[in-house]
Amino acid sequence: MSTSESVVDILVNEGGYRILPQPMKVGSGSFEFSHALVGSSTANDLVVVVEIKPDTSDDLIVRNILGLTRALDVLRSKRPLTAVLTSGPAAPETLRTISRVCRVLPVGAPQGPKAADAVREWLAALLPLSQHAGSEISLDWIGELRAQLPKTTDLLMETLIAHAPEGARDVEAAFAQAIKLAVAPALAESEDS
Repeated sequence: MSTSESVVDILVNEGGYRILPQPMKVGSGSFEFSHALVGSSTANDLVVVVEIKPDTSDDLIVRNILGLTRALDVLRSKRPLTAVLTSGPAAPETLRTISRVCRVLPVGAPQGPKAADAVREWLAALLPLSQHAGSEISLDWIGELRAQLPKTTDLLMETLIAHAPEGARDVEAAFAQAIKLAVAPALAESEDS
C-alpha cells in the first residue's frame, strides 16, 4: 500500500472522512489532487492528499492549493484545509508558501513495519482523540506523586500535597501561609529590636 493510500485508509477508517470524487469541483473551478476527503459532522476539515513524485512540479502544487483556497474563500467556506504531502519531499519554499494558506502535513514515505504508525502520528491532528482503557487511567495521582518524592518529606511538602486536591488557589494560599508562619518569628524579632 502506498503512503497516499495509507493516509486515505486511516482518515476513512479511523477519522470518519469520506472520499471526494476527482477532479474536485469547487465553485466554477476544478482541482485535481491524488485524493481529496471531507470530514464528517465531528470533523469539518477538507483534506487534499498530494503525492509528490520525481516529476511533480512544485509550482503546480502551489498553484492548485492557492487556487483551491481562493475558491473556498469566494464561497465563504468555513472548512479548514489541510494538505497532506506524501511520497517525496517538497521544496522548502513550497512548504512555506502553502503553509500560509492551509495546514501542511509533510508525511513523506515512511518505510518498515511501523510505517502506518508513523503516518497515523502525522495525521493525529485530523483524527479523533483516542480514549484510554479504564485500567490505564490513574485515579491515585497523589500516591504516584508520593512514590516520586523522597521517603521523608517536610511539613511544607505535606501541607501542599494535602491542599492539592482543592486546586491551585488552595495550594497557593497554603504556600503563602507557610511562608508567613516561617518568617513571622524573624519579623517579630526585628520589631523588638
